[in-house]
Amino acid sequence: MAKNKQPQTTQTDKKGFLKSFKKNVPSLEFYDAGAMFIAQFVLQYLLQLVLMLLAYSILAYRLDVNMASTEGMDAIVNEFTLFTMSTGGIILITLINESTMILSPLCYWKIKSYNVFKGVGFKRKVNGWQIAMTLPISIGLLAGFMPVASLFVYLVELTGYNYTGANIVVDSFGKLALYLIFIAAIPAVCEELLHRGMIARGGSRISFVAGLLLSSSLFALMHGSPIQLVHQFFVGVVCCLVYYMTGSIWISVLTHFFNNAITLVSGYIIYLITGSTDLAMPWWAMLIMCVCGIAMLTGSLFVMYKICYAKRQKEDADLDLDAQKEENFVGKRRLIKLFNDRMAYLFKSPEQVLQEREQSQKVGEELAGFSEEKKEVYSSLRQDDKVQLKKKNSRAIIFAFVVVTVIWIINTIGGYTQ
Repeated sequence: MAKNKQPQTTQTDKKGFLKSFKKNVPSLEFYDAGAMFIAQFVLQYLLQLVLMLLAYSILAYRLDVNMASTEGMDAIVNEFTLFTMSTGGIILITLINESTMILSPLCYWKIKSYNVFKGVGFKRKVNGWQIAMTLPISIGLLAGFMPVASLFVYLVELTGYNYTGANIVVDSFGKLALYLIFIAAIPAVCEELLHRGMIARGGSRISFVAGLLLSSSLFALMHGSPIQLVHQFFVGVVCCLVYYMTGSIWISVLTHFFNNAITLVSGYIIYLITGSTDLAMPWWAMLIMCVCGIAMLTGSLFVMYKICYAKRQKEDADLDLDAQKEENFVGKRRLIKLFNDRMAYLFKSPEQVLQEREQSQKVGEELAGFSEEKKEVYSSLRQDDKVQLKKKNSRAIIFAFVVVTVIWIINTIGGYTQ
């Protein structure tokens, strides 16, 4: 008599009963943000190449020169360089570069059929105190770290580096008005959307410390020169902190805008007073400004944290949510764990917490109807998913930093060959 064979359970069969556990709304992971970041670079350089080829063709026609000849090409390059340094050229190039930071997430949304903008924090409610604190935070940021950045720039220039980027000179009110829109406001929105709304948010799925460091480092390297490396890193850190504390992309946008706007307005005021955009300050004045600025920034961020914490506790009380449990972390990484815990509490809205609890409860109820064997399979597959996700995020981190660092090195080398 033939023995009854037990049907073998395949991997596909094991995963079949997990279909009901699929997330209704997928979470943005860092590998998603990394893909958008790299795509933004590709789009940016493609559009710049198209602009350059188009401009070269127009200039060759206007100057009536041959692009194939050395003299003709030199004349075209000189004219194009003058155009990029003009007000119109600066605005046009800025618009091209910033537009790619919107196009990249839009393309990813279209390809993946996943709305990456959901969860950025467009609709997160903020109060007047949070909005008001962005100004002292921005002032403290500029006063505290501009002297540090200036010292770094001075040391880099001693090595022979020659910065040939756009030199933005605000010598008229008309220019100031234009630059406040195209150099301060538009970059604040576009850059915060990509670097905080996508990269910092995706990085927070690893940890909030990782999200802060990843978004700030990529933001600094993205600017493409040692001149902007130090200050832009600290701008990224501060914007990321206020984004995590408020959960609102608009607060980080406003902080970024004030950083840009204060620089432009102060440059215009210095020009009106001295007739020059350069203001020489003795080292002791720079040191005092640095110390006072860092103290102001630290105090303002602490006040912002207290405002956000009180606001979040009130929201919890209004929705009858349990108050956050105070955990006592120990060990060498106590401060990192404490930071991750507090930022996780503030960054998620009460509505998101309720949604996650309902989802978790639903999964628990569905699991209750399965056998112990299937529960073990569920846990095993979920662990496999975590391992695969960690590998994807690691590859995305490496690839993103390789791409941006290579371009940064190329641009830096160019500064030494001028």
